[in-house]
Amino acid sequence: NRKRWWAALLMAGPGWIIPGALKIMAGAFLAFLALQHEVPVERAAEPTQMYLVAFRYVFSSPEWALAAMTLFVIISQIKINMTNAYAGSLAWSNFFVRVTHSHPGRVVWLVFNVAIALVLMELGVFDAIEQVLGLYANVAIAWIGALVADLVINKPMGWSPKHIEFKRAHLYDINPVGVGAMSIASLVSFCAHFGLFGAIAQAAPPLISLAIALVTAPLLAWLTGGKYYIARISSDTLLYPQGRQESLLCGLCNNAFETPDMAYCPAYRTPICSLCCSLDARCGDQCKPRARLSMQFEDLIGKVLPRFPRHYLHTRLAQYLGLLTILVAGSSGALALIYNQVAHGLIDQSPEAHHLLMLAFLKAFLTVCVFAGVLAWWVVLTRESRRV
Repeated sequence: NRKRWWAALLMAGPGWIIPGALKIMAGAFLAFLALQHEVPVERAAEPTQMYLVAFRYVFSSPEWALAAMTLFVIISQIKINMTNAYAGSLAWSNFFVRVTHSHPGRVVWLVFNVAIALVLMELGVFDAIEQVLGLYANVAIAWIGALVADLVINKPMGWSPKHIEFKRAHLYDINPVGVGAMSIASLVSFCAHFGLFGAIAQAAPPLISLAIALVTAPLLAWLTGGKYYIARISSDTLLYPQGRQESLLCGLCNNAFETPDMAYCPAYRTPICSLCCSLDARCGDQCKPRARLSMQFEDLIGKVLPRFPRHYLHTRLAQYLGLLTILVAGSSGALALIYNQVAHGLIDQSPEAHHLLMLAFLKAFLTVCVFAGVLAWWVVLTRESRRV
């Protein structure tokens, strides 16, 4: 049924904006209602204040209104926090499975994610949540813009495959179309956010991020010819030697999975599931030898600097310097973000205090660099020992 299919697709995807918009409007109405009852402006957006005012219209007794508000807030927060903790554990698990080829269990990452949330809450990060979310929105809208451009422009133009591939065994580590478009859009929007392009651009960094992502994603797809969307495909003859089936057994864990979730592994010569493919560190990605991030970087250097001796990239020193650069860049970015929030307006109020704060952050950065250097050596030597 075509109508039912489209209705299900819209309600499960973009149609979510309909109930989402209704919730936003209801929240705005409750905030307005709280202001009408002389709740201070800085507290009118708090859920406890909004719901307490609303429940006073439902219950004549203030005690019953307070009890209903407490119960409603507790249930809502439990639901929200459980959803966020579960989603965060999925993200942590997927990331570290790809990087470390290890899967200690979802519960470990669940506890880890909740612990980080508690630490951030105790540090008072929610006092500056508006600035943090304003900056993060630029990254989110860049990611959405790259996705929209790929679906709406690249696929109809034939610059990307018609289907969406999700299996790790068939993908490059990095697709410069999506990652490149998101990175470029995020970087430019960050510059606009901090006022490097003037006051007008500073007022609309999310729009700048969206526009750049919509332009750069098709441009990168056209320049690369869609090469980095799919690294390889699994042969149906090897994957289904006895004919196509609804489910297949993984040759490593012996669990049954639906056939769209399976890939053929030439190293073990058997169908393999996504988790086993991610956990295995011995095959060295034989199925896609030039699809790993290190190989992609080497190919990029070869195109940009054709005379550069690329064998130097595989030396211990080159790996150490590359990893150290990433760690130092990430640490400096985090410290710069914190410094920008803490020092906001301090230079005009107290130049001496601003100077002391700058020295303290500089010392903290140098200390982090020392630990980053030790960590980078440890990671490089550990990887070498595993290969041996």
